[in-house]
Amino acid sequence: MLNILIAEKDFSPVAKKVLTKAGRVIDYGSKENFLKNLPQADAAVVGLEIKFNKSLLDKAPHLKLIGSRTTQLRYLDLAECLRRNIKVVNIKAESSVLKKTFSTAEETIALIFSVTRCLPWAFESIKKGNWERKKYGGTELMDKTIGLVGFGRLGQMVAKYSQAFGMHILAYDPYISNTAMKNFGVKKTTLEKVFKGSDIISLHCVYDDKTFGMIREGHFKSMKRTAFLINTARGEITDESALLKALKNKWLAGAAIDTLANEAPDGSHLINNPLIVYAKTHENLLILPHLGGATREATERTQIYISELVANEIKSWKK
Repeated sequence: MLNILIAEKDFSPVAKKVLTKAGRVIDYGSKENFLKNLPQADAAVVGLEIKFNKSLLDKAPHLKLIGSRTTQLRYLDLAECLRRNIKVVNIKAESSVLKKTFSTAEETIALIFSVTRCLPWAFESIKKGNWERKKYGGTELMDKTIGLVGFGRLGQMVAKYSQAFGMHILAYDPYISNTAMKNFGVKKTTLEKVFKGSDIISLHCVYDDKTFGMIREGHFKSMKRTAFLINTARGEITDESALLKALKNKWLAGAAIDTLANEAPDGSHLINNPLIVYAKTHENLLILPHLGGATREATERTQIYISELVANEIKSWKK
């Protein structure tokens, strides 16, 4: 019987039941337990808790399959997987499970409200015994313009939510037609015009070679001084040093980001991170630990989905 190792501490019982039909399931348990069982694993089901680099893959001589419940695979050494002939299956952007998953779009709206209404800093002020209504009153969304960078699944969801608040919508996406955007009541425009004309800019593009460092200093300089940046996509899409410079120089009113460049599962990327250092003493930058797809519902849904893919793949080996 094949050994299927789970690389997540909290794993859905329903998803585990799916896997048991294809092999012997070994729970994560702890980091020590995971490493102890890795040498006997034929397949692994992973999330974002473990970084499968070459040194870790070297500890898994029997590994033939990795199932990742993510769309991006930056936590896997794909070159080593290819060399070892380890098959990798993951959740594709167009998959049915993502069409039912609204968590990142909902978080985007939560971040918009958080920074436009100064909610985190008002609460911190309350905890210090202050009552500062005028300082933290914030600004309304009605009749403001939101600019969406990327108009795929998440961009379209955020557009619908934004319309409910009476917002005007601009969008930049070279892969979506003008007609398709019009059908959503959205005006298609350039990336530059999105940054110049929006009160809120929200990033929803895929992270790849084309979008790496796509948002640069010039984009921040062109923003309204009252505008906000929201990033629930990937930290690598923005030039983070340029974002820090923009915040310091007040080229924008503030930013809320759910993701940082070069994220590590253990949070080691936070050490001496300039954005983290800045956020500790300023009230115009909110940073979250990549919570977009971390809701209970989204976690279980994607665990079940990837378990089904892994189980089906293993079953195909036996035919």
